Amino acid sequence: MIVVPEGAALRVITQPDHAHFSGELLALWRRDGVPAHPWRDELIFAAREHDNGWREADAAPRWDAGRRRPHDFLTLPREERIEIWERGTCRYAAQRPYAALLITRHALNLFHNRREEEGWAAFVAFLVDLERSLLEETGARREELEVGYRLIDLADQISLAVCNGWREPAERRGVRIEPRQDTVRLDPFPLAGATTFRIPCRRIPGRAYRGDADLGGELAAARWDEMRVRVAPADL
Repeated sequence: MIVVPEGAALRVITQPDHAHFSGELLALWRRDGVPAHPWRDELIFAAREHDNGWREADAAPRWDAGRRRPHDFLTLPREERIEIWERGTCRYAAQRPYAALLITRHALNLFHNRREEEGWAAFVAFLVDLERSLLEETGARREELEVGYRLIDLADQISLAVCNGWREPAERRGVRIEPRQDTVRLDPFPLAGATTFRIPCRRIPGRAYRGDADLGGELAAARWDEMRVRVAPADL
């Protein structure tokens, strides 16, 4: 879950909803050969589902005892994060192996630097083995995988900038991302045209929570809302 302070409230967005926005971006992508890409549907599906392992976790968000607020996608304990990513990388391996390959590449991008850390080595080895197996099954070349993953990563970063409320401009894989209050500007601009997107969210009081039940009750009572964001060229 993405948790962002917003005045006296906390704005919460599920990881699957953030990922869905990534897929919507990639569906409108007109650069980098995407419209004619032989795996275009799988690229869009992988972008939309790259955080699918969080589906179950975000349905019942956990309380962070240290901060007395919801855990976010960075603070959840290691064992639970590993379980989430094992589930997320394997969920589509049988039905959509190329999409699963891209999702596995995303997980490796997040965690490969942790292979020397206590408790992470076996998980990273699992991801390496899974990626090798999916490469063999799909017949994809590693160079092709990296080209496809570049697009997933870009869409993910644009979505993260919006959902986290970041304000500092950033450069990612040759694209400048300039987030503002309700707009994000991209240069060069990769989409079919300037577009307004809607991202589901909820707002809960920004108070100290007493436990999972207290947090769950507040989330259950929260009204679903939406963030509106316009994605536009830098010169508009």
